[in-house]
Amino acid sequence: MARFFKRTPAPSGAGESASEAPPRKPREIQPDPDRIGISGSVPFVRLPDPSRLFADRAKRFAALAPEHPLGAYLDFLAWIAGAQAKVQAEHSFRPTLPGDMALRLEHGMPALPRNVVTDDPACIACLDAVLAAVDLDGAPAATSAARDSLRAATPEDRLDLVGQIFEGAIPVERMAECVFVAAGLQVYLAACAAALDVKALKPVADGVCPACGGAPTVSLIVSWTPADKARYLSCSQCATLWNHVRIRCTACGSGESVSYYGLDEVSKDVQVETCTACNSYLKHLHQHRDAALDPIADDVASYGLDLKIAEEGFRKAGLNLLFVG
Repeated sequence: MARFFKRTPAPSGAGESASEAPPRKPREIQPDPDRIGISGSVPFVRLPDPSRLFADRAKRFAALAPEHPLGAYLDFLAWIAGAQAKVQAEHSFRPTLPGDMALRLEHGMPALPRNVVTDDPACIACLDAVLAAVDLDGAPAATSAARDSLRAATPEDRLDLVGQIFEGAIPVERMAECVFVAAGLQVYLAACAAALDVKALKPVADGVCPACGGAPTVSLIVSWTPADKARYLSCSQCATLWNHVRIRCTACGSGESVSYYGLDEVSKDVQVETCTACNSYLKHLHQHRDAALDPIADDVASYGLDLKIAEEGFRKAGLNLLFVG
């Protein structure tokens, strides 16, 4: 039987070692404010690198699939990520960035509005390219049918679905199609985000991507210079990373009711951060200990942790566009 363990908040740095061998009983460690805040030396944003993003993700999905309970779906998502990588490498999509971006940033809004994806022909071209590139040989008939239905739909219908997903409104009756649409949207928005001026982006709100307004998939503790062991949220749509204070809820901003949970059967480097103030949780990936951890792939692979934490009464504050439903 899997053992469910809880870890109380620990400061960055010395406190990190406590999570490597979690205590059997919770013990309180007072956070060090100087180690969990947003340091002036830590970049607020790290923009995605589309040239590596999807290829690395495809490899991670493929590595996680063997002998995994969700192995068949992980294999399918490896195909999806492989198609995303192929499209990114073989096509030159030049996104049209909004002309009012400076005004949007001045008023604390995300840089990219909805009409970026609904009005730019490059977006639908990106989606069509992903649909053409996905190899569904051996996939279930329902999966192939969803892809074929989407390819047969009018451009207006596909764009309407793109717009709904961009706004976080996933139509339940078209769930299977949404995975393909989300894959195309991610390639397009990663290209958009990569073209932004990283120095111009500003905080919007807790749990809101400053580039596209998307929700985070997970929280990452990173290892790259100069942000070693800093915390970043990873956007579910454009893959932008933005700095967030350690030991503070990404949904409501509370820092008083945060705890960390994990499962023995899941990597100790993948935990959840819970908040009893709003009963929400977000996955917490210690990428500084395992650089191979991927926000999208490892969120899917650690689904057992979602099931267990849901039994405790928490709801997910993040979003994974390739694992909805």
